[in-house]
Amino acid sequence: MSYELLKKELQHVSHKVYQKGFTQATGGNISVRIPGTDYVLIKRSGVSLGEVSREDALVVNMEGEVIEGQGKPSKEIGFHLGIYKVRPDVNAVVHCHPNYAIGYACLGEELPLPTVTARKLLGHVPVAGVAPSGSKELAQHVTDVFTQYPDIKITLMKDHGVCSVGPTLEAAYNVVDLAEATAKQAFILSQLRAGVPVTN
Repeated sequence: MSYELLKKELQHVSHKVYQKGFTQATGGNISVRIPGTDYVLIKRSGVSLGEVSREDALVVNMEGEVIEGQGKPSKEIGFHLGIYKVRPDVNAVVHCHPNYAIGYACLGEELPLPTVTARKLLGHVPVAGVAPSGSKELAQHVTDVFTQYPDIKITLMKDHGVCSVGPTLEAAYNVVDLAEATAKQAFILSQLRAGVPVTN
């Protein structure tokens, strides 16, 4: 796939993440490995996922240096590159802040998987340790989770959000979509078990 097609896909998936309410303001970041190279496309810092254009996709090397494009890469580039280094099967990373999943992340609990679909497709959703956004510590926490559990597709990030991976951007997006729906279903189930009326 060419640079331009990957940039178009990054723009498309960024808009879907924002339109589904999976992140707010300028939060969240998305990247994709450029096939056959040691380069990665990543959203530049400071732009809302809802407004990402193809020009907002920067080409960086595996050390985080900008090879092509204007601006600074996302401040969370550390864990994007960390994941690519420890998971050669991963070609795309989506980090965002979906509300129900964040609820469980703030509790420091692994995501409950109440449905057969979630158990089959998500399998296991652990929690990465808490650290300030953009810090080396956070990059290490997230990278460590994907190293410790080499088969996971997504992790919660304590007090922060989620980070999903996939062979393509669309696949990584679909994991977030399923994880957030699963978190909402788990919350509804917890309310029903507690005898609390559930209203939409």
